[in-house]
Amino acid sequence: MRLIGRLTFAGALGALGAAALTSLWHTEAMLVARCEPETIGACFSWRLPTILVGPLVVTALVWLALRATGADRALPAALLGAIATADAVLLHEAFQPRWTPPPAWLAACLGAAGFAAGVLLGAVRLPMAAQAGAAVVLLLVPVAVFPLLHKATRRSERAQAFAQLGVPLMVAEVDGYRVTAALTDRSDRRLSVWMSKGESSLSIVVVPLPVGFSPPADCGLTIDDLYGDRPAGGPPAVLSCRAVGPDHWVRTEGEDQVHLVRRNDALVYVDPGADVPAADVATAAAHLTEVTPDRLAELAVA
Repeated sequence: MRLIGRLTFAGALGALGAAALTSLWHTEAMLVARCEPETIGACFSWRLPTILVGPLVVTALVWLALRATGADRALPAALLGAIATADAVLLHEAFQPRWTPPPAWLAACLGAAGFAAGVLLGAVRLPMAAQAGAAVVLLLVPVAVFPLLHKATRRSERAQAFAQLGVPLMVAEVDGYRVTAALTDRSDRRLSVWMSKGESSLSIVVVPLPVGFSPPADCGLTIDDLYGDRPAGGPPAVLSCRAVGPDHWVRTEGEDQVHLVRRNDALVYVDPGADVPAADVATAAAHLTEVTPDRLAELAVA
């Protein structure tokens, strides 16, 4: 009965602590999401250090509670419970595309189960070396598994977003260049893919064919206008372009030669970044390849 009482006591403290810390995490996450920082750290409140120190405080409270109930291995039990709870939270986060706090009820369940498991492990009459080994295994295995699970989760989430976009998913076959990132904007049905080679980087932007698209007089919005980056009072956008091949045009935007390629009901922009040879941009525009959502997710999620 003493063991059951200790399990209940430790589990209750773990549940309360985990729920409280998760509630602070939710509040801090919402604050940061709404905040527009003017200085470094301006969006963080007192909750952040509390969240970081909180697990140590909960572990110390469980240790004191176990000592008060006469447990002879209170410290190993509390530490193992903290590690087990952290493992459970880490595995939960592995299945989230971004770091998202678990619901308070789930955090409470994880905290209760984690610290109860710690009490059970601590109560087993094993040598301290064996308990230390168990702690190391509990600590290292989830840490080793987390990157693999999290990458698979991100790939799945990206693949779904790409599939729902409704435009062809284009990459370029250019020697030495590889996809380093791909982002979607569902409101504009816009796909942006970045391809890099060393310090050089070019972008491929795919949008639905603009209304009124009639080259060479009207070739659609410029890259700056697509992203809303044109400075106020700047020169008017140049919408015209010149043909360089079937369904292939170029246009000077600022200091860059941007290639535009029509693919059925979509328009593909190939935009050079800094230090990208013009020949590489032309090669990219001439060797655009459509890929599947899964393949683009695989290329974009390192």
